Amino acid sequence: MKKTIFLIISVVTLSSCSDFLRTEPVEKISINEQLSTKQGVLESLNGAYYQLRNTYFSEANFVYGDLLSGNLKFSPQNSGVVTQDTSVNLIYNFEDQSIASNLSYFYSDMYQIINNTNLILQYTNQLTDATPAEMSEIKAEAFAIRAFAHFQLYKYYAQNYTFTTDASHLGIVYNTQPLKAGVDYPQRKTAAEVFVLLENDIQQSLSLFQPIHAIPAGQKKNFMNSDAVKLLGAEIALWKNDWQKAYSYADDLINTTTLTLTPASAVSTDWAVSESVFEIANSSTGEFPAGLVYNYVSSATKSSYNASTDVYNLFTSSDNRKNLMETQNLKTGTTATSTNLPYYFTKKYKLQTGSLIYRLSLAYFIRAEAALRSGNSQQALSDINLIRNRAGISALSSVNIDILLEEKRKEFVFENQYFFDLIRNHKNIIRNDGCISTNCNPSYPNNKFVVPIPQATININSNMQQNPGY
Repeated sequence: MKKTIFLIISVVTLSSCSDFLRTEPVEKISINEQLSTKQGVLESLNGAYYQLRNTYFSEANFVYGDLLSGNLKFSPQNSGVVTQDTSVNLIYNFEDQSIASNLSYFYSDMYQIINNTNLILQYTNQLTDATPAEMSEIKAEAFAIRAFAHFQLYKYYAQNYTFTTDASHLGIVYNTQPLKAGVDYPQRKTAAEVFVLLENDIQQSLSLFQPIHAIPAGQKKNFMNSDAVKLLGAEIALWKNDWQKAYSYADDLINTTTLTLTPASAVSTDWAVSESVFEIANSSTGEFPAGLVYNYVSSATKSSYNASTDVYNLFTSSDNRKNLMETQNLKTGTTATSTNLPYYFTKKYKLQTGSLIYRLSLAYFIRAEAALRSGNSQQALSDINLIRNRAGISALSSVNIDILLEEKRKEFVFENQYFFDLIRNHKNIIRNDGCISTNCNPSYPNNKFVVPIPQATININSNMQQNPGY
């Protein structure tokens, strides 16, 4: 990949929480000028967070894990006709194209974020107006963003770690230095190499965190922090089937964090407030990108996506999490034969949370799966039952991987998880209710379980290899 280097600058007053992430970062200025002061570096770091939020919560990316796995179906248009949303139709049919990918912007934007963090890392040590502690925190957050962005790219563009027995299959380009236009033509590393680099960035980040986040605005959860990086490290280790490390990261977070799981009494009202590990702050206008993707406002203004009965019927009537869905009866079919049918929309993003990326419940599921895979079924059962009891439903007497994945499916529906859990566990895709795809039930392994590298990237990088099948 070859890209012109420029920094994403967000013009903000760094001391004001209300101004945090207010302005879209679009200016281009001299890198040396921008990164010569602490203020400039912090503006650039702020810009990286801004673009990370916009990229992560973009429609095709954020619905991916639910849409491809059968958690979602399409809502009827005002006419009553149910059709595929054009912004996701290619990935929905497992027919994404390298020339016109539904996710082409996601690829370029994530690498732009990575390039910006590499520039921040390169220049931070040269600052003369920042203390050692301030420089350490800036680098901690930059390493964390770099690891997170690379991991997201891996999930979409490379087969799961155990796709080959030695992880020798194609991973992604992992950039640890700023790219120079016309000079650098990086190659994709193997899956094994990528995960070594991911772990290196996790460890670098954890070793550098300070008590106070770098940007003097917002809350701890609005920035990469040690809790978030432990959870990211646990998720990366889970993908690698490194059960010991996944357990260790998750267990450490659970035992040391000041956060608590949302109590049963608040699940249907404040479902993520007390357990939010990492959520990028909304701007002063209060817009919430996930809400724009998923909220039901009226029959004329509604999300294109609602829960399939495949997942909705998994919730018993006593499950508090069922209250996080709202039923809307909508006209379905042509005028002559239309009828009102129930559709189930999420209320998660109408409630009190920001642009949520990580919450504490995930640590319990990671610890449970790592424990189960390591032969400690009692720990796994305990963690799963903790989540079930919090949801107001009875405890299980035993657990296996299929039960665990189903429990996780219920907990994280509408949070972009399930498809990735299926493919890393080598499961087939089953989409029954409402599936209007040309390929409802693809089997594992499958070349189309990853999306193509954008053709524009291949055209300008002679070293870039396309994914098989594209």
